[in-house]
Amino acid sequence: MRTPRANLESLYGGGPLGSPYLYTRIDPPKLLEHDGDLPRNQEGLALVADPRHYAPGGKPFIPVEFADAAYRYGHSQIRQLYRLQPGGPLRPMFPDLIGFSEIGDRRVDWSLLFDVPGYAPAQRSKPIDGQLPRSLIELPEAITGAVAEESYHSLAARDLQRGAGTGLPSGESVARSVGAPVLTAEELDLRRHGWHGETPLWLYILRESAARTGGERLGPVGALIVGEVPVAIIAADPESYLAVDPDWTPTLPAREVGFRLRDLLMPAP
Repeated sequence: MRTPRANLESLYGGGPLGSPYLYTRIDPPKLLEHDGDLPRNQEGLALVADPRHYAPGGKPFIPVEFADAAYRYGHSQIRQLYRLQPGGPLRPMFPDLIGFSEIGDRRVDWSLLFDVPGYAPAQRSKPIDGQLPRSLIELPEAITGAVAEESYHSLAARDLQRGAGTGLPSGESVARSVGAPVLTAEELDLRRHGWHGETPLWLYILRESAARTGGERLGPVGALIVGEVPVAIIAADPESYLAVDPDWTPTLPAREVGFRLRDLLMPAP
């Protein structure tokens, strides 16, 4: 999400006119694919559009509390190892799944990542607990580039540095501001690591999830920020369905009551 609009610009780019290399020529509304893969240039790089308490008044914006703290909760959910095909090897996120190269033997069977009727349960995400897998603590140079400090290979260090650089409030101060119960020192469990000050917002949101929900979902502070921002952006977007067609409901055929992400991956019957 690079702009405060619900326009999926990171997926569709400039549309068939602005980003024609992403679309089929004979049926422009359809995104281009090649043998089940993304289109790629002569270097084998995928062609993609994305280079990789909220009440907005006037022009919508993305708060730094969302972009630089709360929305990064997914970093704690990444597993160390993933299986891509039934019976296939377990692969670390980095460097094996670094992307931007030919797929080769890394084609994904999506039933291993999303629960699909008739298949065994998919691999589960790691609980939100404030601990990152080794592959994210030891990011390869292909991701970080040459670094002066060894700690810059750690995504956790980068997340914390980003929060400090943008002057984010502590998790405790945000909790007090919104009236959420403040985590105790025992729930934060940071003193044994030598930390006695208030908690960086990113880490607070992860520890709040672990302490209040067992890592299964976000706690009060994290859920408030992550939930309110997209809803407010959609509500303020003059081109969103809420503005253009408030009574619209999805037509994607669900296999059960309600819609799930897997419905986007499964062909209609």
